[in-house]
Amino acid sequence: MQEAKKLGYLDGLKVIACFMVFNFHFVNLFYPGEYCLLPEYYHAPKVEYFIGSTPLNILCGAKFAVRIFLALSGFFVGYRFFLTKDKESLKSGAIKKYFRLVFPIVAANLLVYILMKLSLYQNAEASVLAHSEVFSGNYNTFAPSLGGALKEAFIGCFINGSNQYNGPIWFIFYEFFGTLMIAVIILLFGEKKWRYIIYAVATIAFIRSDFLSMILGMVVCDLTYCEPKWLAKFSTKRWLMGLLLACGLFLGSFPPIGEHYEGTIYQFFPIKVMFYYNVAAPMILYALLHLKTVPKALDIKPLTWFTKYTYCFYLLHFPILCTFSCGLFIAWYGKINYHLLALINVLLTVLLISVLAVLMHKFVEKPGIKIANMVVELFEGNTGEEKAETEKTESERTELDKAETEVDGSKQQKQEAL
Repeated sequence: MQEAKKLGYLDGLKVIACFMVFNFHFVNLFYPGEYCLLPEYYHAPKVEYFIGSTPLNILCGAKFAVRIFLALSGFFVGYRFFLTKDKESLKSGAIKKYFRLVFPIVAANLLVYILMKLSLYQNAEASVLAHSEVFSGNYNTFAPSLGGALKEAFIGCFINGSNQYNGPIWFIFYEFFGTLMIAVIILLFGEKKWRYIIYAVATIAFIRSDFLSMILGMVVCDLTYCEPKWLAKFSTKRWLMGLLLACGLFLGSFPPIGEHYEGTIYQFFPIKVMFYYNVAAPMILYALLHLKTVPKALDIKPLTWFTKYTYCFYLLHFPILCTFSCGLFIAWYGKINYHLLALINVLLTVLLISVLAVLMHKFVEKPGIKIANMVVELFEGNTGEEKAETEKTESERTELDKAETEVDGSKQQKQEAL
């Protein structure tokens, strides 16, 4: 039986995916031609086309990055079980999932509500200047409601993916229900030899859904830590894992627009962008788990340190882009070079979001994790008082056993003396 350990390089992958999401939304606002590959939207034609039409596009691959998040979630749902066969970790993880996710979402939605009430959302005006109104001009243009913001945070994003106030939280629906689904699958079938049949059925059932990346993430975990002998012959070949990684990166680099591929290397492939993303993320995950050199590049302190802030950074980045970044852009537009303005803007924006993410993690996410752990204890009937009572009872039993042993020993000595 193996012990669960921290996989620093997967934390590094999570941080990179987080910034891929940020890059996508920033570029969509200020360099929309990179996304749509249409000349009328270019600000730096050669650069935008070169990045948007080649595998470099993955640097701004938000839609692919979210599938990386989901594949990692599916992997970690089963991680402890496939290592230690501990079913309790599955139950407790499923129970506290909602409480671990919800509090930062509530805080972010309250921030969005306040910013909207103060009329600080300036994406509509900024998008006109940046020629990105088709892609970024319509966000948060409705009249805000405190009840609506809270309803979306507590219920809507979990039940139906509601994301009217904070666009990027659409994936919470998949994260939440995907975690529950995978926990149930592993609890029921995780120790069965024929569990791969269940995996195949689930894969086919959700092949057109974003649950696919989570299911395949779970399969990757199973195949890694309960590896069949026949598979070990392939997973130990570095060149093959390197090829798998390269294929995953290529599929993940498909331009998300889903059109205007003429003249690019992507024109020769069927346009199945979301399917490519859902398959590519687990491919990369499996390759990283079986390679040595590449994971070391991801397991570096700046990345592993920032990983605890990625969730808050993800929730905050879009509201800050639509307010602070767009306001800064409007204030300086036409006064300095467009590209210099974009550079200053991105640096200040990342700094501001990072500071806010650190604060949210400390004052919202960490207390939320504590509440989640308390909820698990309540569900398991294992409150602090019950634990103390259990420990007291066990202590009393131990003392009683010792006393009985001493009495028996004394009796035996008397009988021997007689």
